[in-house]
Amino acid sequence: MNERVTIKDVAREAGVSIKTVSNVLNNTGSMRPETRQRVEETIHRLGYTVNISARAMRGGGTRLIGLGIFDFSQPFAPYLADIVIDYARERQYGVIINTYGQGGGGLPSIIEDTYRLGADGWLFFTERPLLNEGAVLEQPYPVVAMGDYRTHGKADLVTMPNTEAVRHAVRRLVAGGCKRIAMLGAPTGWTRDAVMSADEGTQALRTQGFVEGLLSCGVDVDWRMIIPVMEWNLSGGVRAASELLDSDLNPDAIICLNDAMALGAMHELQRRGVRVPDDMQIIGFDNVPEARYAVPALTSVNPHVEEYAKKAVDMLIERIEGYRGPARNFVTDFSIEERASTRL
Repeated sequence: MNERVTIKDVAREAGVSIKTVSNVLNNTGSMRPETRQRVEETIHRLGYTVNISARAMRGGGTRLIGLGIFDFSQPFAPYLADIVIDYARERQYGVIINTYGQGGGGLPSIIEDTYRLGADGWLFFTERPLLNEGAVLEQPYPVVAMGDYRTHGKADLVTMPNTEAVRHAVRRLVAGGCKRIAMLGAPTGWTRDAVMSADEGTQALRTQGFVEGLLSCGVDVDWRMIIPVMEWNLSGGVRAASELLDSDLNPDAIICLNDAMALGAMHELQRRGVRVPDDMQIIGFDNVPEARYAVPALTSVNPHVEEYAKKAVDMLIERIEGYRGPARNFVTDFSIEERASTRL
């Protein structure tokens, strides 16, 4: 990786003083037009960018917070981002967003960008285990993690009650008369032991809740009804529902581990003549705004995303404004938003 170009590099290459380069950057001072042009050309040629973070530390902060999150291919990401932006504005902070693709390098791939973007602190949404005991969270600026992976004490963490929430959703379906419940969204390549012993990870923890919910109701687990899904989006839900319908499993209800998969699954059910909820009931997770406008409207586990986002912003601002205590963990509450896709 190339080293960052500094103002000293620009000054040396252009044959001027650091003060002259600073004057060009800030459009101050007087100099010959040809000198200014030479400095500007050198800046562009070397690819120099102002280190906003360093400038902010000298000047008292930018009043910006950053949000590092996976791409916006599923409804949850923009839903969360909107809440973060609105609430940060209430707290007199702006928001910078940087995204990483779900199939790429993940969170570590955007760390270098955070130095350039120059927020006072960052919210990092984690979508995979943090290597080296969360070393990526040790940054020169305050960090709060959001997601379902352990931070190893390196940063505050805001998370959801994944296992408990799905367990409760299963119990509601069983109490309503469902006998053969399928689940869409298990980790690819999963094994029973790995899932049931996991202590982190959205897919594993929600799958745990599904199994525990069945067992707590005295229902035998048909492991074939737990369908792995690689892409938690609409098309992933369509493919998983199609696989389920092509089998001889004959479920009477489906729990999807996020709303995007549930919306895709519901589309496939209806396309193939399966009536929702008369023939099959369906529940999602996240309670994104699109859930209430689906036809039929989608019942969803509500993990209180507004509380989730606001708590993360509050914890980050506390860190920015001087809190130096040990790492804290916060878990949201949950509820079931019953709509027309079920008869709970």
